[in-house]
Amino acid sequence: MPEGKVVDFFGSRAEEWIALYTTKTQFRDRLALFVEGVRRHVPGSGRVLDFGCGPGVMSLALACEGYEVTGVDGSERMIRVAEQRSPRHASANVHFEVMDSESFSLAPQSYDAVVCSSVLEYVEDDEKLLRNLAGVLRPGGILLISVPHSASVLGRIEDAIAGIRIPGLKRGPGRMDLKYSRRRYNTADFLSSLHNLALDVLDTTFFEVPVLGRCGIRLSRMPRLGMMLLVAAMKSRSAELLEK
Repeated sequence: MPEGKVVDFFGSRAEEWIALYTTKTQFRDRLALFVEGVRRHVPGSGRVLDFGCGPGVMSLALACEGYEVTGVDGSERMIRVAEQRSPRHASANVHFEVMDSESFSLAPQSYDAVVCSSVLEYVEDDEKLLRNLAGVLRPGGILLISVPHSASVLGRIEDAIAGIRIPGLKRGPGRMDLKYSRRRYNTADFLSSLHNLALDVLDTTFFEVPVLGRCGIRLSRMPRLGMMLLVAAMKSRSAELLEK
């Protein structure tokens, strides 16, 4: 699937994705996990990159926490919506711009944290993007990244039914994206990839069961149920020597 089609799909539904964070328990949980992860590991005045920021929900939440945030996305429409939603009290420390994995052009070692929520699985060259995200982190900086993980029973069921067309069934935007996703990730292999980029894993969290409300949130922390994996990793302070 060409990445341009992926960008067009998400961009055409910008407002619908905003609504998910107010109407869906699992999306509110996702937002809280990322914001709390940044708050736990990064001082309040730090610089944060939100790569694949969409309509800016996470960027604005982090800006309201006092971080200096750069939100980038491949969709011009997403960026336009994000800018329109930026409240006056947050606009001074949040900046949005159009950028995708192919046009990545950010200065090395310029951010204290990078957040990347469910982007890697849609990108053709995911290894290159991961290297670029690691490269813009300062030594001691934090990468918070989520990917679908392959061991989830619910994820496997979701994959099995993703291509089935059921007459009269209209999937919401949170499920229609399945046909654009390229892969799920083996947890051990993914953590090894981070280690190879001089990123030391601090903690992992499983999340997202799309039913059962708060009970679903508790169940999603189980590795065999939660469909997503969130990793917090710190860039080694010796990484600067490796990059030279």
